[in-house]
Amino acid sequence: MRLNDSIAERCLTRARRHLGMNFVRVLQHGVGDAVKSAGCRHPRVACRVLSEAEALAFAADPALRLSRQWVRAAYARGAVGLGAMRDGRLLGYTWLAYGDTPYDSTVWCALKPGLRYTYKSFVRPECRGQRIIQALYAFADRPELWRGRRASLYLVNSDNFASLASLGRIGCRSLGHVTYARIFDSVIAFHSPALRRAGIHLYAGGRHR
Repeated sequence: MRLNDSIAERCLTRARRHLGMNFVRVLQHGVGDAVKSAGCRHPRVACRVLSEAEALAFAADPALRLSRQWVRAAYARGAVGLGAMRDGRLLGYTWLAYGDTPYDSTVWCALKPGLRYTYKSFVRPECRGQRIIQALYAFADRPELWRGRRASLYLVNSDNFASLASLGRIGCRSLGHVTYARIFDSVIAFHSPALRRAGIHLYAGGRHR
C-alpha cells in the first residue's frame, strides 16, 4: 500500500469509528466487462449458483462469516448466491441483488430496475491472491444472471483499497460516492450528483424515501 493510501485509510477509519461517518465509493461495470478479466489461478476451482439449502449448510462454518439468518433473508428477497468450489469446499462467494437490499445492518441501497447490485463478496484468507473473486465476478457475467439489467453496482468503503483494486481489474469504473451517518432512526446521506442522476441512494432500513 502506498503512503498516501495508508494515511487515507487511517483517516477514513477514524472518521467512521469516532464520528460515525461512512465514506462509500460506488462503482459499476456493464454487461460483458467482468468476463474479460483474468480468471482463477486454480483450474480445479469451479464457480456455480448456490441453492438456499447449500448456502445454509455452508453457513455452519464460522470461517465463512455467514449466518443462517442472513442467508434466509437474502434468498427471501430474491438474491442469488454464487460460490467458488473445490472438492466440495466453499472457497469464496458473492451475492447478486436485483432490487433494494441492505448495504449494512441498518442502511439499505435503493436500485433502479435496470441495475443489479453485487455485494457481500468474500474469499477465505488462505485462498486469497488466487483471483477467486475475479472468477466469481466473471461467472456473474453470464447472460442468465443479468435478468435484463444493464449494469452491476458495487459499494465499497473508501478505505478498502484491496477491494477497489480488485474491482478495477474487472473493468469497473467509479460512478460516484456517498457519505452517510446513522442518527437515531434516520440516515443522513450526501450523494454525489452522478448517483442522484442514476437514481441510486442509501436510506434507513425499511423506510424507502
